[in-house]
Amino acid sequence: MGHDHDHRKPDDGAERPLYGVIALTGTIFFVELAGGWWTGSLALIADATHMAVDLLGLGLTLVAAMLARLPADPKRTYGYRRVEVLAALGNAIALMVATGFLLREAWARFMFPSTIAAGPMIAIALIGLVCNLVSAAMLWRASRTNINMRGALLHVLSDGAGSVGAVLAGVIVLKTRWYQADALVTVLICAGIVFTAFWLLRDSVHILLEGAPAHIDVEEVRGALAALDGVAGVHDLHLWCLTMGEDAMSGHLVLAPGRDPAAALKDGKAVLADRFGITHVTLQIEAHEP
Repeated sequence: MGHDHDHRKPDDGAERPLYGVIALTGTIFFVELAGGWWTGSLALIADATHMAVDLLGLGLTLVAAMLARLPADPKRTYGYRRVEVLAALGNAIALMVATGFLLREAWARFMFPSTIAAGPMIAIALIGLVCNLVSAAMLWRASRTNINMRGALLHVLSDGAGSVGAVLAGVIVLKTRWYQADALVTVLICAGIVFTAFWLLRDSVHILLEGAPAHIDVEEVRGALAALDGVAGVHDLHLWCLTMGEDAMSGHLVLAPGRDPAAALKDGKAVLADRFGITHVTLQIEAHEP
């Protein structure tokens, strides 16, 4: 049996952008909450409430990023990388819960509309949008290979969508005096939040259920191993993710008579690393039985 792995070491600076993002999000939260009460805009209050949830989620993301750097121990032989996935799952659930409260308030506001100061509402929402775009730029690079940071990015992007919605509602109210537009835009903001939360929830659960990485075709891996010289069969093939960007595989190779096991292991690990980018590999060699 052969075992080969190259654990991806957590980036010590991966969480560094989060400090700036948390500071910006906290600032927007207080500005939009105060602005919502001042202007009477439910869309601003909705976005501020969403940002309050995001602050909790971003804090959870930061703690998870720190815990992920802890080394493996006898009880947790893979280390604490899965904490990142749990944080992403928690963020997704928090986003969905927040939308329930916002939708209830939107319905009440639609049935009983109130006057809104549209001009200040637009200005405050634009400030929030700019801060959201800056935060997204800070998180973009890390989010491409880290599901924990992707959760943080989705929080920020949904905040940005909320700011866009608040601007749109303000423009409609300013031009038409149709105050129900504020509640209607709040519903659209909630729809966007649910969509992004579902995306994050789906990917988190898939990893926790030991699902195969989305970018790797299991049957293509099986075929590549079966095509190796002297391999008579492949079975018990398993692919999973420890966390986003860290894939693992185990399987059994049945060798034809006379095939050197060490050479077969070397060839198998090489094709998995070069073709599929899988470096955490466990292969068990079995002799072919006539």
